Amino acid sequence: MKRGGLVHGAWQDLRGAPRRSLVSMLGIAMGVAILLVIVGLGLGARNAVLKKIVQELPVDHIEVVPANIDLGIIQVDTSSLFGGGGFGPRAVEQLQEIQGVEAVYPKLEVKLPLGARGGGRFFGRALYTDLFMTGVPPALLKAEVPLGFEDSKDEIPVVISDQIIEIYNSSVASAIGTPKITGETLRGFEFDVVVGRSLMLGERGVKKKGVERGRIVGVSRFGIKLGATVPISVARRLMSTYGTAETETYSSMIVKASEPALVPAIIEAIEAQGFRVDKRAERTRDILMTLILFGGSLGLLILALAGLNITHSFFAQLSERKREFAVMRAVGARKRDIVGLVLWQATLLGLLGGLLGAVAAHGIAWGLDGLALRWLPEFPFRPDSFFELPLWGDGLALLAAVLAAVLGALWPALRAGRASIVRLFAEL
Repeated sequence: MKRGGLVHGAWQDLRGAPRRSLVSMLGIAMGVAILLVIVGLGLGARNAVLKKIVQELPVDHIEVVPANIDLGIIQVDTSSLFGGGGFGPRAVEQLQEIQGVEAVYPKLEVKLPLGARGGGRFFGRALYTDLFMTGVPPALLKAEVPLGFEDSKDEIPVVISDQIIEIYNSSVASAIGTPKITGETLRGFEFDVVVGRSLMLGERGVKKKGVERGRIVGVSRFGIKLGATVPISVARRLMSTYGTAETETYSSMIVKASEPALVPAIIEAIEAQGFRVDKRAERTRDILMTLILFGGSLGLLILALAGLNITHSFFAQLSERKREFAVMRAVGARKRDIVGLVLWQATLLGLLGGLLGAVAAHGIAWGLDGLALRWLPEFPFRPDSFFELPLWGDGLALLAAVLAAVLGALWPALRAGRASIVRLFAEL
């Protein structure tokens, strides 16, 4: 029997038992819908966390941080236990010597009591707040801030993280009744950098006080999350002019690989030299993927139950069709034709049920996003959508639905195919 005839016959069999077919399809659709909704919610949460909160570095960038003792909630920087802290210039040289490393960008934390004063045109009056500052080489930010990020005698060029803007827009703007801002809105914004006055640190660690003018020149993912990022030459100048520290230490370093494929080997070389690679993004991704797998197992379990239901349904259906199979065998149908007919029927059930479940999952995700947009208050790092339902996810869900249906029908199909024609006629 030709394949087209088997598919047509399978379709006619499904139409001949609409109630039984509908029950099987709904079981598969429910499993696919639950699987896609849970996986879509997990992928949406993972992207929101990694892109907006943890902020993964590009694949060819590695952040090297001081070694610490992990005590669970508390992490102690072992390099600072005896009065040290961070890395020195020698550490930068060591990393630059590793094969495959294109560049090393040290981060110099400005360990001075700093404050920011200004904002009259935004708030109606000038405000004062503590300021945290880190210096980085301008080459690190060149792709995102191509102009204006270099030292100047007249002002300090400042780059901020988009996380500051997100927190301000979602929490501060509505509370004080000011409009939301963007990176372009803040570009060119000027304020006073007050050295030697801090609400938390007081005047500790300065040999003299001063005021310099700061100007925001851009936004970058490499910027300090809650503070100001300046050229490393500016950080050195401020520490030399106002600070008392005699040695230069770096809070962390970003290593750029010449090729993404070299990253694993570079990480091994970095750790072999006694340095520690920041794996927060990797650990966060692994935890979220584990949660997605555990949640998705519920949908797979329902698909398995749907497959068992198909097994039971096909056993009952095939026992009622012994006369039909006997006639088919008598007129020349082979055993594999009987098996193919049953398996094509299961395949159609899986496809139809999977498509129904996928449509339901997208509808549920769209509805929940609408409810969230309407009822949930504004909060930091809120995603545009809580779900991510990629096409490859729909494809895998459809494949799982078809496999569940076919595997569920396989035993009844093989049993029907193995039955002898003499026995079939004898049982009639």
